[in-house]
Amino acid sequence: MKYTATNFAKAVKGGPLGGLIYFFGDQRYLMERFTAQLLEALGAGEEQVVRLDGDELDFDALGDEVVTVSFTPPKVLVISGLSPEGMSEAQIKRLGEMADYLSLETVLIAQEKFVKESYKVKRAKAQKLRKLADAKGALVDVNKPDAASCAKLAAALAREEGIAIAERDVAYLVEHCGGDLLKVQNELKKLGSYRLGETVRREDIDRFTAPTVERTSFEMARALIRGDVRRALHLLGDLLDAREEPITIVAALATNFCDMYKVKCGQADRLATSQIEKTFGYRPGDFRVKQAVQNSRSLKYGQVVKILEELLEADLALKSSGADATVILQRLLVQISLLLRAR
Repeated sequence: MKYTATNFAKAVKGGPLGGLIYFFGDQRYLMERFTAQLLEALGAGEEQVVRLDGDELDFDALGDEVVTVSFTPPKVLVISGLSPEGMSEAQIKRLGEMADYLSLETVLIAQEKFVKESYKVKRAKAQKLRKLADAKGALVDVNKPDAASCAKLAAALAREEGIAIAERDVAYLVEHCGGDLLKVQNELKKLGSYRLGETVRREDIDRFTAPTVERTSFEMARALIRGDVRRALHLLGDLLDAREEPITIVAALATNFCDMYKVKCGQADRLATSQIEKTFGYRPGDFRVKQAVQNSRSLKYGQVVKILEELLEADLALKSSGADATVILQRLLVQISLLLRAR
């Protein structure tokens, strides 16, 4: 059975779950939080938990653990950082067989290592393993929730840590951290230590929290759209000073303009924002779609297409030309600026 983060949280509160429980997605924080909640619901102490490293997984040892009856049930096996693409077809099949052999007192929790999919990384084995988990146990999607859900979870985190922060500033922090709840948790602790019981404010977030490459690329795109090339180049310098990979910078910037392209395509077909989200596989209320709608209002479809072509050329140049990466990136921003002026 497949669960979202929301309905899995409800399922755990409804009573302890057993069998195979398989987590996948980019929110490491949610994986760890749900695992801790499962252990608590099962009444499992550390002496009843066997922790295994997914990168060094011994399937013979795992098989022995699965069939060995514990004298102090429950018995919980937790595999962290499981890499499906590093598994053989026989190992995937064997893991499915182990799920069938689990006793009523034994729970197998697998946490898949997150790898971003791309045209080079299709993750066929991961899809096969998830399908197996869906059929034989609980498959839990812990990918990034929508902006409102992220803010709600972050607010709960702040309360747990005893940190005073306004709702609007929690949402701003989530946005600043690119929706990564583990980073939000770490930044909240840091900000709380700085404020020592006083309310955390937006200026504290700006001062002490380093934005993600995704967040900075978004600001860069917005600066280019309003004609502020100097600001865009300054943000590029910040990313390069932080030793971000040039290819990663181009990819993050391309994501912003790809979002705008999808919005333009949807609007050409007279689709509402909610329909655009559904058509292109976004989550409801996704912050990226909201911002793409706002940022693309003054742009024409043809401009966005030409900008994407420039981004592709820059990506190819970084991968093949051997030219100075900083020069390629600076030229890219100037070219995008020129295309945006031709309205």
